[in-house]
Amino acid sequence: MSECEEAERKDKLESVARFNKNLQSNEVLTLHYLGLPYMVLCRSPQLRLKVPLSTCNYLDGETEGIALQLIFTCPANYPLQLPIVEMVEKRNVNRELDKKLREEIAVALEQHLGLYMIVPVVTRVQMLLNNELRHH
Repeated sequence: MSECEEAERKDKLESVARFNKNLQSNEVLTLHYLGLPYMVLCRSPQLRLKVPLSTCNYLDGETEGIALQLIFTCPANYPLQLPIVEMVEKRNVNRELDKKLREEIAVALEQHLGLYMIVPVVTRVQMLLNNELRHH
């Protein structure tokens, strides 16, 4: 590969990296504009976000209501690659609900690969929590 071709290749890679960083920043702004609570844990080298979710009847320390936090770790080329999604600080989440949540997260990620994935995952998990509340 000539020096010129190598320079062009490097410029393209840097351009793609900038584009992906912009997409990540835009997704954080989307969370903000939608009024969803979130915390940016890290922006570089990987975007890491924490998003708390709960049912409307959840009170800390109570046995009613459901709460959890999702942590998204986005690879450098997100959204072309799936983020890692962890469920942490789960409150009143039984094994069956945990399984449903994991399945719902996997489906949302698969359906939105190449697009914004965090907002659809958060929305689907919140809907599932609300449905769970209605059924109890």
